[in-house]
Amino acid sequence: MAYSKEVYEKALTEIKKRRENAERTAEEHREELEEKYPDLKYINEKLGNIGPTLVQAFSSPPEEAAKILKKLKKDNAELNKEKKAILTAMGKPLDYLEVHYTCEKCSDTGFYEERDDKKGVSHGTKLCSCHIDLLKKLASEEMSMQTPLELSSFDDFDLSYYKNDKENFEQMKYVLETCVMYAKEFALKNAPNLLLYGRTGLGKTHLSLSIANEVIKKGYNVVYGSVNNFFAKIEYEKFNKGNDTYTLDLLCDADLLILDDLGMEFATSFTNSVLYTIINTRICRDLPTIISTNLSPDELRDKYHESIVSRMVGNYISFKFLGQDIRQKTFD
Repeated sequence: MAYSKEVYEKALTEIKKRRENAERTAEEHREELEEKYPDLKYINEKLGNIGPTLVQAFSSPPEEAAKILKKLKKDNAELNKEKKAILTAMGKPLDYLEVHYTCEKCSDTGFYEERDDKKGVSHGTKLCSCHIDLLKKLASEEMSMQTPLELSSFDDFDLSYYKNDKENFEQMKYVLETCVMYAKEFALKNAPNLLLYGRTGLGKTHLSLSIANEVIKKGYNVVYGSVNNFFAKIEYEKFNKGNDTYTLDLLCDADLLILDDLGMEFATSFTNSVLYTIINTRICRDLPTIISTNLSPDELRDKYHESIVSRMVGNYISFKFLGQDIRQKTFD
């Protein structure tokens, strides 16, 4: 999918920073050991001269080139043996002087050459998976930047609001424990879809945000927001930006999508179509979605097309929130 210019620039800046940090660390290691063991500097210089000599060998007559290559191979083996002995004597790992990139596939450049080694054919330069993952993460943060994720955590969910009704207390305790376990064990391959429903002010948004916080900490990209806001963006992009699908693509592609306040939007054939596309696409891709709504399953059936509700009923685990509006209790 296409990303915004800002997201691309942030990703390239981050990848460049990763590469510079890795190379700086290797350089610091080299300087540290060469200062303590001057012979190592000589060895590194000799190893560094092998490359230019190798180039020279390839331009020499075959017989002379063979002699040069044989000597270079011997010198390289001896120098590396001495280098390993020094590292071992100093208690350092054998790869201590190597550059350890975050992504070995692209050496923290964000791109790699796709080759068919059997045929000796290059398929050109491609975006590395690390680059794609970073783009998704930054795009998710851009989409959710207005959401107060830092304001909600499981520790702040107060079950004492429900203590006056045993049934409500037991149900909400079960819901809280299940959401905590969901976040703790979250993994793309086995995370189920959740439907959180119940009257307003019972903690659906709070627990959704708490899950988002924990999943983000695991390194997954999470898109969170109200259905109404998402639909407004998607509609604007379709009819005002030349059928742009940026937001819709992002919602369909996020590791975890949390749709808040389903049912508060003004339902039209367009919004129904978009909702179906999001839910169905994510089910087909086996990507988890959490939906919170003030509507009961029966009210959802009255508001949305059967094709939408059937997918939620058949593919989502439902949790009913019970009790009285917490926000009203706060002021009692």
